[in-house]
Amino acid sequence: MPLLPRILLTNDDGIDAPGLAALTDVARPFAHDIWVIAPEHDESGTGQSLSLHHPLRCHPRGEKRWAVAGTPADCVAIAVAHFMRETPPALILSGVNAGSNTGDDVNLSGTLGAAFMGLMLGIPSIAISQVCATRATTRWDTSRAVLPKLLKHFLGAGWPKETCLSINIPDRIPNTISGFAWARQGIRTTGHVHIDRREDLREQQYFWMTLHDKDPTAKGGHEHAILRRGDVAVSALSLDRSVEVELPAVKFDEQG
Repeated sequence: MPLLPRILLTNDDGIDAPGLAALTDVARPFAHDIWVIAPEHDESGTGQSLSLHHPLRCHPRGEKRWAVAGTPADCVAIAVAHFMRETPPALILSGVNAGSNTGDDVNLSGTLGAAFMGLMLGIPSIAISQVCATRATTRWDTSRAVLPKLLKHFLGAGWPKETCLSINIPDRIPNTISGFAWARQGIRTTGHVHIDRREDLREQQYFWMTLHDKDPTAKGGHEHAILRRGDVAVSALSLDRSVEVELPAVKFDEQG
């Protein structure tokens, strides 16, 4: 398989995250040129938001490596429009996220937000997440072992151009994962939003937000069911969020 000319790597856990280091090692054999443009700090939960109301400050972290004081989508936008403008990336890889991005999380995930931004700009994009019980126990060795096989497959076979891919790798040791399966986006409804009101040392109030999810629905073909049986779950996600509605159209009368 011929090497790609350029790959852009980003994430939402921050430029110093171990998942991005793992992704960098995995990506090198697939391209002549690797760029890393990622958030300066953890930007989890920022979705596809763009920083339109304040400047983006970028700091060099080595050759073809920049830390951006912004969101993952900011990183993709500034990479394509500025840093890599003369030769845009042939592929964008976002991750590897510490934790799954399934169900409702897809709407909030900065990892997916970067991939969606790439899709909007017409660049093939893949978001990658490693399921884990805690960040401290994330199986990066599993990502390092499984990802080369997945990238080789998808770069050879391709996928629908109007979609980006979301890859979720199960929390298992590498030799127990037999393959991947195509998945529907699962259902996991956010149970409630918890707001913790606090007060700083200057007696000014601030708030800390936490989302509490219900247990995911593990229907056959959904991400959660595939992950539970020990396979990699791959979803093809589009920007079109509309669904078919089987209801009659309504015509307004002249008085309406």
